[in-house]
Order: sequence, then C-alpha cells, then structure tokens
Amino acid sequence: MKILIVEDNKELNESLREILKMEGHIVDSVTDGRDAVILINKIQYDLVILDIMLPGLDGYSVAKVMRERGVKTPIVMLTALGQLEEKLRGFQVGADDYIVKPFEIPELIARINAVYKRINSIQSDVIQLEDLTVDLNRRVVLKGGKEVEITPKLFCILEQLLRNRGKVLTYEIIAGKCWEASENPSSDTIRANMKLLRRVIGDKEKDIIKTISGVGYRIE
Repeated sequence: MKILIVEDNKELNESLREILKMEGHIVDSVTDGRDAVILINKIQYDLVILDIMLPGLDGYSVAKVMRERGVKTPIVMLTALGQLEEKLRGFQVGADDYIVKPFEIPELIARINAVYKRINSIQSDVIQLEDLTVDLNRRVVLKGGKEVEITPKLFCILEQLLRNRGKVLTYEIIAGKCWEASENPSSDTIRANMKLLRRVIGDKEKDIIKTISGVGYRIE
C-alpha cells in the first residue's frame, strides 16, 4: 500500500514510517495538516493515518477537506483524544477507524489491513496467475510453489498490476504508487525495475507483464 502518515510527534512519525516500510509499504509522512492536504491533492494514497492535534490544520479539518473534495481514501485516525464525543466527531468527518494512543503496533497493523480490505472489497488475498501465486496479505510470491525473494518496491509494482488487471498502468501511476513523494523516478528507472521484476517472477518471455510501448504496463 501507499500510505501517508500525518503525525506531528516527529519521533512517533518516524517510528511508524520505519515499521510500515518494514511491512513492505511505500510511506510518505508529514507533521502538518496543510502539508497533508497538499500531498493528498497530488497523490492517490491507499490509506491515510491521521493524527487530530496538528499544526496548520487539525485532523478533523483534513478529513473534512478530503471528503468534501471526493477523496475516498480510507482514514485511520490515531490520537490521544479518546472521549466518545471525539470519536464520534472523527467518524462524522469521514474517518474509517479510530485508534487511541497509546496503542500496540500489531493492533495498528491489523486494523490498517482490515480497513483497507473492507473499503476496497478485496475478495481474496491470494492471486493465482499461471504458475505464479501472490499472497497480498503476507506479501509473499511463489513461483512453481517455491517462494522467491522480492523487494518491497518490486512487490508494490506487481501488486498494483494485479489489482488493476486488464488496465494499463502508466509510468506516472506506477511512480505515484510505488515511490515516495520525495523521489522522482524517471521512465528509465521504472523500466529498470520492471526488468528486475520480470527476472524475479520468471517472466523472461514477457507473457505475464505486457509492455505498452511508450505508455506503461499491463497484466491481463
């Protein structure tokens, strides 16, 4: 997933960023509500982890702006404000879940996955494609029944292609989903990563991932 963390506690922000990156996600993070809105307007995130007490623009306002602009990205509010009225207000402005600090990391990860799966109506975590098996939940790839080593970046590209089967993913879409906002990969960089992905999944003949010349890639 491409996740945005909006948390003004810099230590917690960085800790969450590293934990989620270790889980295989592509993560951007900011400490200010206004900066969050700027990124959300530019990038299509899969999920936003949103603190409430933020400088610039509080979390309630960020969520409200998102929903008023038609952004349906799932929101998990993460805050020290645990009163019932605060929770209800969070849901009223568009939050999909609400976690009160302090919290346990395994619970946060489980609830992030549950929200994403529910909102996106994912029917199965396991996708079979010829002799390739991809477990999206465990982030595991099997080729002919044997697990292959794959980096988070390459898994992200494969995941996006599988979630959008039959659709062409342009270089811009792939970059937006699988690189952080601070990065600006060239089309050559994306092509190089695609070459590595094909090598990992044994797609030497390009039977699995189709190249749409000058545009992007597609999995049928």
